[in-house]
Amino acid sequence: MNSENLLPGVVWIKREWNFRKNPFPSTGIARVGGNDDRENGLLYEPEIHADQLREVIEKFVLGMSFSGLKFGYLWSAGVIPHDSDARGFGKSVLMQHLTRRINSDFGRAVYEEVGLDASDAEEVPICSLFTSFDTVHVRSLGAALFAAVEYAVKFRAEGGPTLAGQLRTRLVERIGDSDVKALTKAVADSHRAVRGRTLGPPDDKLIVALCDEEPHAAADYLTKISPISRSRNGAVHMATFLVFAAAAGIKHVLLCCDQLEDLASTTTAKSKRDLEVARFRDVIVETLPMADMVTLIATMHPRASLAMKNAWVLADLPSFDLTPGNRFSTVELPPLHDAAQAAQLLKRYLAAAATESRQRDDLHPFTADAVARLFERSARKPRDVLRTAHNVLVAASGQNLSSITGSDVESILGLPGQQSAAAQNEIPGTLDWSRG
Repeated sequence: MNSENLLPGVVWIKREWNFRKNPFPSTGIARVGGNDDRENGLLYEPEIHADQLREVIEKFVLGMSFSGLKFGYLWSAGVIPHDSDARGFGKSVLMQHLTRRINSDFGRAVYEEVGLDASDAEEVPICSLFTSFDTVHVRSLGAALFAAVEYAVKFRAEGGPTLAGQLRTRLVERIGDSDVKALTKAVADSHRAVRGRTLGPPDDKLIVALCDEEPHAAADYLTKISPISRSRNGAVHMATFLVFAAAAGIKHVLLCCDQLEDLASTTTAKSKRDLEVARFRDVIVETLPMADMVTLIATMHPRASLAMKNAWVLADLPSFDLTPGNRFSTVELPPLHDAAQAAQLLKRYLAAAATESRQRDDLHPFTADAVARLFERSARKPRDVLRTAHNVLVAASGQNLSSITGSDVESILGLPGQQSAAAQNEIPGTLDWSRG
């Protein structure tokens, strides 16, 4: 087709391929809670790592509920040994998926998936929180714990209630009274039942907000807290949320923590870094109710391991080394092993972007050979497959191609190595729990 007669790529995507927009993320960095489903992780296909997801449940969830596990580590070690950049394997979105599954029924489905039954779920109900460090706002354990509480009161999966709202409903059913005073008394009784070392009194205003029948009360209260107070008092807010959860009958809380290596940013002084890591021991292991209720699962990769190792050892925290001796507290996500997995990854994004007039449920406009080339040119990383698919679709739509073949992919990407080099650029994730 003459270049003068070419339609703009976006017009081609909508008219010829019947998509509302480019189906794929441009960054592949999971912005948990963001409005763009391509970037917030909700379109990611967890069954790509079905075996590892089951392993996570068996080791981390059951380990928390029945074996006293306090720390677990979700690893990606890379495609080659000692890979310096083993990011982009799907750790963040896998933890997000696990958190949502647990909270949907307080652990019943994940228990049953690995062979337990409903009575086990009734005996040991659980919930899960998600948090993440970053180099801008969340650079201390306190700030990370505050962000986890924000997740509980703001994040809504598929338009459903927040975790805090679910717990309030459970508390109402447990005590047989929906009056705010009755609910706050039950939470106060839960706090009085705590024995041993604590951080001091809970945040009474947060308790009232969590028990309020207005669903946004707790979120509105937390929004007004200053960044300095979030860092200084985040552990108190977490302890307050935990006594509220305990009053609702929750036994354990799985705290999924992403980007732990940002705690060891080069902009953070070594003394502060060591102090913050030591607080993991002081708060998570030695202080109630955290010590009784919380199990922390952190993402890990070689670069993060190198950044965190010395401080972690000095704090006498459980080793995160990916060794046989730590096999019950570590799970490794492997790279994609073939083009079929890459196709499985792409299909949900294609389907989500399709208009009603699009009748296809396959990989169109990609041919099978094109998917194979995408897989080969993407370092076998899910993130790189998605990024590369985005870039190829932009170029192919600009050329007004009716379909995208393997030779088209090679022509668009150019010499091997150019795409993988571009894919090294990282964009920090953000925490915005306002939407699921």
